[in-house]
Amino acid sequence: MLIKRIFIGTVCVVLGLLLIKFREKVQKITGTVNYAEKIFGPGGTFTFYLLLGSITVILAILYMFGVLQRILPGLLGPIFG
Repeated sequence: MLIKRIFIGTVCVVLGLLLIKFREKVQKITGTVNYAEKIFGPGGTFTFYLLLGSITVILAILYMFGVLQRILPGLLGPIFG
């Protein structure tokens, strides 16, 4: 189970970092994200991809160390319980 968490976490960290590094190329392929442009202003799509990649990296690291598994039941338990 530990090796599975480390593998999945590592893959997600790499994907998040790739999204951060190549956000301009991703934007050229996918086009602009209208609601990101509306919320963040001009260049909001790049900011959106930067935030998405950063959140992916942070959540992947929390998942690898098992912190996410301890936090989620407390946060989402009242909603689904």
